[in-house]
Amino acid sequence: MILIDTQKEEFSKLRDIRVFGRISHDDRFNGNLLVIGLGGVGSRTVCNLKGMMVDDIIPEDNIHFLMIDSDIPEMEQTIEDSKEHVGFNALEVLSIYRPNIENILADGIKKNPVHPNLANWMDADFPDVTVTKDGAHGNRQIGRLMFSNAYEDIRMLLFDRLEEIHDKANGNWMDVIIVSSLSGGTGSGILSDLTYNIRAYGKAKKWANLRIGGCLLMPDVIFGNKSVTEDPELMFRMMANGCAALKEVDYYMKLSEKDDAYIFESTTHKLVIRENLFDACMLVSGKKDSQGYLPEGTVLMDTASFLYKLACNKYIGNNDVNDDRKLLRDVFFDNEKYSVTNWKMEHSDSEIATANCYYKVVSEADYKIPIREIENICESDLFNKAYKRLFVSPFDNPQIEVDIKDALKELDDFLHAEPGDEINLSVNGLIQFGQFTKPTYKMIKKHTDGLREHMGEKLDNMDKELPVMIKSIKNKLWNSLDAVIARYIKVCGPYAAIDIIGAPTAGVADSTRGMMAEVKKLQELHSKYTPSGEYSRIIESICEIVAKRFFTFPSAKRETENGYYDACIKETLAAERNRIMDEIDAQDLFGDTLRWLQQRAERLDEIYSQFGEDLKNSIENLANEGKVTTKNILKNAARHEFLPTDYVNDSRINEVKDGLIRLMLDNESNIDNGRVVPVKDAMEKIYRRLFSGIGAYGPEKMLSVAFSDKKLAENDINVMFGSLTNDRRDEVMQKVAAAFVNDIQEEKQLCVLKDGYKELLLNKKYISVPNVMPYFSRAVKGILMDKPYNEKEDSITLNPGEIEISINDMYVGVPASMMACTAEMQKAYNAVDSSYKGLHIDEVNRDMRDFPNLCTL
Repeated sequence: MILIDTQKEEFSKLRDIRVFGRISHDDRFNGNLLVIGLGGVGSRTVCNLKGMMVDDIIPEDNIHFLMIDSDIPEMEQTIEDSKEHVGFNALEVLSIYRPNIENILADGIKKNPVHPNLANWMDADFPDVTVTKDGAHGNRQIGRLMFSNAYEDIRMLLFDRLEEIHDKANGNWMDVIIVSSLSGGTGSGILSDLTYNIRAYGKAKKWANLRIGGCLLMPDVIFGNKSVTEDPELMFRMMANGCAALKEVDYYMKLSEKDDAYIFESTTHKLVIRENLFDACMLVSGKKDSQGYLPEGTVLMDTASFLYKLACNKYIGNNDVNDDRKLLRDVFFDNEKYSVTNWKMEHSDSEIATANCYYKVVSEADYKIPIREIENICESDLFNKAYKRLFVSPFDNPQIEVDIKDALKELDDFLHAEPGDEINLSVNGLIQFGQFTKPTYKMIKKHTDGLREHMGEKLDNMDKELPVMIKSIKNKLWNSLDAVIARYIKVCGPYAAIDIIGAPTAGVADSTRGMMAEVKKLQELHSKYTPSGEYSRIIESICEIVAKRFFTFPSAKRETENGYYDACIKETLAAERNRIMDEIDAQDLFGDTLRWLQQRAERLDEIYSQFGEDLKNSIENLANEGKVTTKNILKNAARHEFLPTDYVNDSRINEVKDGLIRLMLDNESNIDNGRVVPVKDAMEKIYRRLFSGIGAYGPEKMLSVAFSDKKLAENDINVMFGSLTNDRRDEVMQKVAAAFVNDIQEEKQLCVLKDGYKELLLNKKYISVPNVMPYFSRAVKGILMDKPYNEKEDSITLNPGEIEISINDMYVGVPASMMACTAEMQKAYNAVDSSYKGLHIDEVNRDMRDFPNLCTL
């Protein structure tokens, strides 16, 4: 059997099984959210986010994803990838490319073939460019032109999606987060238009509960790509683009305070709005280490990781301290621009004016507690022990051989009997000897009894029924054998059933035992059978004696009558046996039975062997990965054993074995016909039953086993966790917490700020510890509040469903001038020739170069 892709996919889902620290869906996600990826980089970031969430969110969460781009090959590929759950499906992709765009600039934008007002914001002297289906190629005006050209379709599709999400929000907050790079042509070209269209639609609908956030990625995010860094001209253009886009965002982020409005025109549509672009906006920059810029994928994954937290019910603050507890997403959307007193105290009004608006930047880190890996190791240990029992010789149970012999007993008795013995076969058509009358002495003497002739007629009649009789014997034999196979396959499993059958070509351990060996013994008995004419000679002798002598004594006559009658019956029984033997040979009963058993065994092997091997390999691979992870993370553990010493006993091993047998037998037809086998669900049920004995605080108990000075038995664990106070438990938990907290690496900065600037900023600290591990979390909290960390108690919160320590710094009120990358961006922007078309999205209606610079060089 060759596993189809869907079955392989089921095996891959084994890594998603959660038993300890299982995340309950209740209250897990903070829904009513639409995350939009603009352009290539923005879409890849949102695709990473979707990948983190897609297997966990349900329709009721009302969380949606959207990709808006102009690169047709890229969009086609992501739709194809979505079949493997790693991309956007066709309903999540909006293309701003339309075929009529390709030669739209052939005669200049004012003479475009679509509409005279398609792009009033575009310079009439914009050079002739052939727009292709593979993106805007870093030209922001081309990106905006494509959006304007497709606007009629895009607005309907986008507004329908907004309506759908808002309706499901049921009056709660509805949040939109737009993720875009600032360095290209599509994302930064359509960023303002798209955002303001969403805001204007919400305003027209009187949605008071709509919040729009931005996540903007600086050009240096993709400087880790060799193809970019080896092209200085490309880097220069990307940084200039980024500066231009950020200058515009800066301006529009405080538009409500200006005597100005945002204007968007396309054909007959015109949008005029005086609202701030975003309610909150975070910046992400590239990061360097000793080897240069980190790969783009690393930065995008880190960004998606923080966005994931905004989609979850993550809290800042602790209810136990001044009832100060807010959703992380609410903190993100809080408008902090007037509360940054430190920055204002340290800088003059003119400096503040040039800084213009404020953003949020984030440092974040997750320190994984490898509970999933520990589970995989423990599950694998038990699985392997149970799996081996599926291959243990079933003949260790002597009852099996008894049952096999019982199934063959009738034929075995028949073949061991002698000619003339009574035939005890449960089959219709055998001669019934009670119908014959014993002849008198006189009839025997005169040869008028007719007994032999009458019995001969019965034999002839039986001949006609013999084929049906032997077929009936064969069916009964096969049913009896199959009943034994079915009985033991449920107890011992399919591999043991193959051994019970004993087929040499099906990988059987010992072909000298089992059904086929026993059937071969019967076959050999049958082949050695020799017909006998002994009773015919006895009858002839009796007839000769009676013909020559006359017995006068009644007793002698009775003895003769009895002897003659018995000899005739024995003669007929012998003849009947001969004919049955001949028909068994003619129908090859034993050969057919051996072939049937062989096929039965080979079929079991074909159905289950590959499946079982793949299941075993999948579970072992997860365990091996887990061992590598725990070895790295739990360096200070006393041992890498996680279950009490006496937990893995015969009862639990057999429970897993029985579960594996049920999984295989319940899905025989699915495996055989290439249909999906629900491996993950079945194994999760097995594991949950298996580990139910661990009880509450499972993750902490497993870590206690690993970190305790001496090996712990099940009773030791129960005592340690059986009461609210236990010194031994607290001592071990302190070791566990220290192993994690004291090994914390430097936090990952999603936006690199200039040295010394963090001290000037308002900081929202978010430290989350697992609520499913209360004793561990209490120990972690104690360490973090002590030296050298000195964290405040109200910054540490228990969050539902987590199995990690999360530490985040959200810096609010950050001017773009504080970013480490802005100087280079500003320098590139200032160096661009003023004749270049495409740097700003509006070269006609306003001189965007007059917008304040990000920083002064």
